[in-house]
Amino acid sequence: MKRMYLKSILCLAIIASLTSCEKVEDTVAKIAVVDINGQGIADVSVRLFGDGSGTTVNVGDIRVDETAVTNAAGDAVFDFTEYYEAGQAGLFVLNIEVEKDSLSAESIIKVEPEIVNEETVILQ
Repeated sequence: MKRMYLKSILCLAIIASLTSCEKVEDTVAKIAVVDINGQGIADVSVRLFGDGSGTTVNVGDIRVDETAVTNAAGDAVFDFTEYYEAGQAGLFVLNIEVEKDSLSAESIIKVEPEIVNEETVILQ
C-alpha cells in the first residue's frame, strides 16, 4: 500500500513538472541608428508605432506608440514583453521614425515574440 502511495505521488510530481508554466522570454526591439559610414549615432529620437488595423472596431487606433533615445552606441531598445500573450503566433509590424536635428529617416520592423528583433536605420 505504501509503495502504491509513493508511486502515485511520484507520478503526480512528474506530471506537475512537465505541465508547469513555461517562462516567457523577453520580446525586444533593438533599433540601431547609424550614419552612412555605419557608425552609431547617439542621442537620436526613435519612435516605434503601429497604424492600427482595418479589422479593428476603432480603425486607426494605435496600440503601440513608444519613443526612446539612442545610447552612445546608437542603439534604442524597446521592451514589448507586456504585449505578448503565451501561444500568440506573432506580435506586430511597427513603423520606425528617427530624428536628430534636421535629419530624419523611416523604416519598419517586424516584432516577433520572445526574441531580440533588430533593425538598422541609416540617418542621413
